[in-house]
Amino acid sequence: MALLPLLGWWATGLFDLDEGFYGAVVAEMNRRGQWVTPFYNGSPWFEKPILLYWLAKPCMFLFGEMVGPRLPSVLCMLGTYALVGWFTRRRFGDRVGQLSVLILASSLLIVALGRMMLTDAPLLLCIAAAQLTFWESLVGDRRWRLVTAVAIGFGVLAKGPVAAILFLLILGWTYWREPELRPNFRGQWIFGFILLALVVASWYLPAYLVNGKLFVDKFLIEQNIGRFTGGDAAHTVGLATLPAYIPVLFLGMIPWSIWIWGAWPRRSFKVDHKPDEALNRYLAVWAAVVFIFFTISGAKLVHYILPVFPPLAILVGRYLVERKWAVPTGYAICGFMCVFANAGFLVWYGMSGQKEAHALVRYLRQQPGDVALYELGRLQQSRGTGKLKLQETDLPSVLMYLNRDALNTGKFSEILAHRGPLWIFTRADRMLPEDFVKAARANRKLEQIMPTVKLENFALYRLQ
Repeated sequence: MALLPLLGWWATGLFDLDEGFYGAVVAEMNRRGQWVTPFYNGSPWFEKPILLYWLAKPCMFLFGEMVGPRLPSVLCMLGTYALVGWFTRRRFGDRVGQLSVLILASSLLIVALGRMMLTDAPLLLCIAAAQLTFWESLVGDRRWRLVTAVAIGFGVLAKGPVAAILFLLILGWTYWREPELRPNFRGQWIFGFILLALVVASWYLPAYLVNGKLFVDKFLIEQNIGRFTGGDAAHTVGLATLPAYIPVLFLGMIPWSIWIWGAWPRRSFKVDHKPDEALNRYLAVWAAVVFIFFTISGAKLVHYILPVFPPLAILVGRYLVERKWAVPTGYAICGFMCVFANAGFLVWYGMSGQKEAHALVRYLRQQPGDVALYELGRLQQSRGTGKLKLQETDLPSVLMYLNRDALNTGKFSEILAHRGPLWIFTRADRMLPEDFVKAARANRKLEQIMPTVKLENFALYRLQ
């Protein structure tokens, strides 16, 4: 039942921008047989670490361009559900375990991001594994701490050092505020650090050896330090939006968010056995640290606070079991979310214009010759994508469906400078009458091609 809201992830193509970039990168890495350096349209591309690409490469190779790209996110979400179910069943019993998993699986933001090719689902799995196994190491076998270290290492490969930073903040607060647990912090740290370093080095080291300063500047400095401090102008929204994640959390956990306040640990829970108040506080600190960390971060995107959902799902699950909630209620909400998510994705895919773009580029993929992507990006210089309809982005997803490199330019002079025939994929209003005059003066023939695809927002031309 937890899987149900994710079913149908293959029914639409990728959405731009992020999904499009990741899909195009993986397609090119497969073409190149590359495992170390991500490439986008012929150039190294260090926007994100390697884990999503490692997961998606075999999925796309085996299952194709519809099922494969988003399959890693679905599997990582299922892994997170399994971890939450395993942990809550051990600590709180079957009913809490079942309801916590259903709460997590039917939360709106979890459903949306679990159906998309993003780095957030692998990161969520790694953070959940790290936090839950670390608690097991505190109250049980300390060798769980080695699993914690491996999970943090893969979290770093999923989205950079943020996984380690969040873990250290939660660990520090727990050590400070839970004195009765301090003796259990001893043990396995050296071996754990070695395992963490080995996992991280499995990509960081070869990526540095192959790319050198480019890797340091573009990935370590620009993408990690720069994003947190606000260096990403497109996603930096200023101090006035510090409360932005409050509505995001409330809407993202719909319909379960109305019980967060009641579930927050202020008093004992009366479940089937003696409550563990320290665990309640640990879960609350996990959620609070993630929420506060991304609230004060300079760059903000909706999906950044995804790691807040597993601890909240467990807390709300315990709270509702105390109030005699029936597990089948969770089944019903999962069923509703399946219908809602599929309808929403299909409607957005058509309204955004990306369905049309992908159909046109699939037609173009069957044609021989070079391809140019001309003036696909927005013409205005404002930050962000400019419109609700994501039609003025560079549409990187078309490179995945095209499955070969293309000339991506906003200058018609570069189009004319290309030797030999050239297909030109562009927006419907971008090719001007004077461009046909320029082509004629250069002794080139420019004509519009009318394929069988129904076109409203895009156009296809042929330069001879």
